[in-house]
Formats: sequence, structure tokens, C-alpha cells
Amino acid sequence: MNSSHIHTQQVSRSFSAASNSYDSHAVLQREIADRLLTHLDFIKIEPQHILDIGCGTGYFTRLLRGRYKKATLVAFDLSESMLQHTRSAHALRMPWHGKHHHAAGDATRLPFKTGSFNLVCSNLAMQWVSDPQRMLAEMRRVLAPGGLMLFSTFGRRTLSELRQTLASIEPERAGHVLPFPDVTSLGDELLKLAVELPVTDSDLFTLTYPNVLALIRELKGLGASASAIRGRKAGLYGRALIRELEQRYPQSFQAEDNKFSATFEALYGQAWYKESGFEHTDSMIPIHPA
Repeated sequence: MNSSHIHTQQVSRSFSAASNSYDSHAVLQREIADRLLTHLDFIKIEPQHILDIGCGTGYFTRLLRGRYKKATLVAFDLSESMLQHTRSAHALRMPWHGKHHHAAGDATRLPFKTGSFNLVCSNLAMQWVSDPQRMLAEMRRVLAPGGLMLFSTFGRRTLSELRQTLASIEPERAGHVLPFPDVTSLGDELLKLAVELPVTDSDLFTLTYPNVLALIRELKGLGASASAIRGRKAGLYGRALIRELEQRYPQSFQAEDNKFSATFEALYGQAWYKESGFEHTDSMIPIHPA
């Protein structure tokens, strides 16, 4: 579960550029957010302070606000442009009793004090972080005793058809698609933290597109730029490559109506703060001021 190949600054630029188009393409992202929220249906928790990491345009933030109306909620994202959309959406659509704040920064270095939140969430942001293990450690660090961390990320089977087709054109092109983790490695990373009752599960989705270009345009509209991967240049999916993708996309990956299918795997994880057996050491991630 290593994403050291991620170029953080380029991720920020890509998502800022996609902030206006994101919501029109994010049907799957909203569905996964809805399913992530249902994990809270069977959990007894009334958090006073909530953190939503990688809030994007604020869809999951609004779901959290709707459930916990009196809590103080912090929407956090790498992209200032995405945060602006979250601010606007909340001002127009979501009155609340609790306080609401916005903060920009890197999920691997959260600018909050240790133990600041009772509920720390993240929907589909972890795959765009340079060091997912450190992000998990930071989520755990800012969690208060008795608190819950809850998140989703894309799994190993995501865009497997596109990856295989790119590899058939040229093996190195498979690197144009992020290497996502599997559910086992995700669970292993949770076990390394000072947490209890870690749980992981997954969902598999198959989406169809009229052609490969429609899939590429959707990924671009969501900010999923190949240029965010270190060593990859912008504009990789040129017309010649897209034509070759459509020629080589295996028939087994095409639906009966001649549409192209793409698999997306959502992984979910949750864990509670482990109050006993946890000691602060100098090797821990530094505490940043709120």
C-alpha cells in the first residue's frame, strides 16, 4: 500500500482544475459516499468534533452534517478550489446548529492537535495521497479516546480492464493507472495502528461507457490525471492512443450493447481508538497547531 509515486502538487492542480466539472461526473463517488455513511447506522457514536479528509466539493461532508447536526465539523482538502465549492454548497443548501470550518493541507501532515476529533472520515481520498500509511497514522493521531476512524478508497480491481489494455499496447503504459491496494493489505495497515476492532470490506461496481474516450473524459473530469503519477506527463491519452485502446479493448470487457465496461472496487475501513496500551513517543508524527 505504497503511493510514493504520487506527485502531491500535481494532484492539487488536477483536482483544482476539475472542481467545476467534478460533481457532474461523480455519480460513483456519491454512491460510495452513501454506502460509507451506512457504516455508521450500526455504530453508537455521537461525535462532538468531526473531520472529513479529502472533502472535495463537499458531498460526504453534507451527509455527515445531516446526521450530526450539532457537531463541529471540519472539511479538509488539498485543493483550495475544492474547498471553495464546499463552502458555497454549505452556504446555499445546509443550515446547521453546529460549527463548520474549512482547512487546506496535506493528509499526511494534518494541521490539528492530537486527539482533536471523535470521528475522522475520508471518502475516496487515500489513493491520491503520497503516503497512505502515514495518512492512516495521522487519522489515528488526531482521533480522541473512544473515537472512530472511517474511510473508503479504491481497491486493486479498479480500472483493471484499462490497465490490462494499456499493458497490451506497451507494458510500461500500465503505470498510467494507479496501483490500488487490496482489502487484505488495507487490513494489515490498520492492524499496525493502536486501534481496536478494525474492520474492512469491499464493493464491486461495473460501469459502462459508449467508448473509451467517454471513460477517459470522465476520469479527467474527476481530476484523475495520469500526470499526478510521478514520471508521467500531461496529455498522455492522445487521439492515437485512444484509437488503439478502442481497438485492443478485449471483447470480454465489452457489454452486449457494444459499450465498454470498467470495474471499480471500493474498499472500506473502520477502527476505534485503542485507549489502553498506547504511549506517546518521540517517533510519533509531530503535533501541529490547530
